[in-house]
Amino acid sequence: MLTKKKQSALALITPLLEDPEITEIMIDGTARITIEKRGKIEDTSLRFKSNVEVKAVIKEALKMAGAEMEDGRTVYEVRLTDNSRMVAILSPTAIDGHCVIFRKWLSSQITWDKLIEYKAISAEARDLIQSTLAAHVNILIAGGTNSGKTTFANRVVELISPEERVVAVEQAHEFQFKHPRAIYLEADNTVKMDDLLTAGSKMRPDWLAVGELHGSETLRALQIMGNGHNAISTMHATSAENALTRLEAQCLMANLGLGMDEIRQTIVSALSLIVYQERLPNGNRKVTQIFELKGLEDSRYVLQPLMRYNTEKDIFEMTGAKPSWEK
Repeated sequence: MLTKKKQSALALITPLLEDPEITEIMIDGTARITIEKRGKIEDTSLRFKSNVEVKAVIKEALKMAGAEMEDGRTVYEVRLTDNSRMVAILSPTAIDGHCVIFRKWLSSQITWDKLIEYKAISAEARDLIQSTLAAHVNILIAGGTNSGKTTFANRVVELISPEERVVAVEQAHEFQFKHPRAIYLEADNTVKMDDLLTAGSKMRPDWLAVGELHGSETLRALQIMGNGHNAISTMHATSAENALTRLEAQCLMANLGLGMDEIRQTIVSALSLIVYQERLPNGNRKVTQIFELKGLEDSRYVLQPLMRYNTEKDIFEMTGAKPSWEK
């Protein structure tokens, strides 16, 4: 990752950076260094002796990303040369000392076969998603923090026909899928996400892969989907119903004066399938619900369950309901 060149500031965490099973490294000042390994959080015995050492790590990572520390600035987020990311928050914003997270870019990705083997999803649910893509139906993948939304979205994109063109549009580059006709676009300080979505929609996409929706850009994304562009996107939510509520709230952030009825019509025009993924207490990540968003009745969303995960039996249950695009 960051260790091909000798970097003294990174020496303490070099073994963590080089361990392929570690996906995240969390430095909480001098108090602790924590890792995520095989989906579980673990403490390490490593410690930095001072905040000066932690600051040196941040400076070194910024330098490798072609950036520098600025006077008065305490929050940094950069993409490193291997597409890994560093997020750093310095004191005094970080009250107990400088905090850093390295989110590593995985060189090997989990496959559909492995997802099914690990019971993250069933073969029947995978086939349902395949039929959704074949029918050019838009998909929203929702889930909590670290539930595997982006990983699952990567695999969904890989089910798109190799003859179709995929344009990925992201606020921060996190998608990692293999597709022969894909291009990647990333917003920055000069190109905002709203404008990038509009530009991406003009790049002749058969499919847009839209990075996590979390702000006012949500309305523009939904408008583009509702205008006939096929898209797959992700968002943070605690349930499928909560995802719809959060979409509404994020559309209101655009401050275009739209009423709730107009926003809900925009949502149902844009989306048809909602996949909800969870990280369970034991650390396992699973697709636990799949719904078809069928429309509105009396200004309320109509969600038809297509699949649910039975926690007691540890099985995926198809409801037997056929989605409208298969009839």
